[in-house]
Amino acid sequence: MEGLKDKVFIVTGGGSGIGAVTVRRLLAEGARVTAAGTSAEKLARTREQAGEAADRLLTVQFDLRDEGSITSLVARTTDRFGRLDGVANVAAAVSADLMTRDQGVDTMDPDVWADMMRINVTGTGLVIRESLPALVAAGGGSIVNVSSLAAWQREAWLTAYASSKIALHALTRHTAHAWGRKNIRANAVAPGVVLTENLRASTPPEVREALSEKTALPRLGEPEDLASMIVFLLSAESSWITGQILSVDGGLTMRE
Repeated sequence: MEGLKDKVFIVTGGGSGIGAVTVRRLLAEGARVTAAGTSAEKLARTREQAGEAADRLLTVQFDLRDEGSITSLVARTTDRFGRLDGVANVAAAVSADLMTRDQGVDTMDPDVWADMMRINVTGTGLVIRESLPALVAAGGGSIVNVSSLAAWQREAWLTAYASSKIALHALTRHTAHAWGRKNIRANAVAPGVVLTENLRASTPPEVREALSEKTALPRLGEPEDLASMIVFLLSAESSWITGQILSVDGGLTMRE
């Protein structure tokens, strides 16, 4: 895609799933990439999968709950590559323990809500805050946040998670409006059901089939489907798109 070769991008959640595939896609386009995540083991696998492109890859352990580690992530990226052209905020609070405890408002656990908001909204906001000076210095850039269909769905559970994702939409639009004149774009993608390794391992085939029947297209999503949209929004080919929340869900939701 246009405008990716030799550019520099940060991908949070780069150790697995959508984030890891996004890293590989950016490297294949000739970009230089920082893959950030909480697991050293998963980041090592991302590096191994990079193959000959590993010399254009920096891996950084960080934690969205830790402001200092976020500051260090951006600083290490600009120290290594000399600039920053875009950020894909893929990392989110999706641990099995947290998701299991995220039930309806009648059984609200304030600790769960605090963790969800701290990671998915405040943490992502801090990545954006720390990245803005480098993006401005580079003459502009693109920020892509990863939301979820949960932001629009009516569910009996995942209340805190869904609330954090709709809050992410507001953060995306604010960033697009406030920084557009500096040539900084901000968009979000909202995935449907994506067959990451974790979902394949934790979901029985009959459940996946039931979910597939709800989509307009005859299959569930793959991480590559989301990576393609993220990379497009990071590229110069989307240079007049900003402030948008784009559903990538096989037609599970159909909205204007």
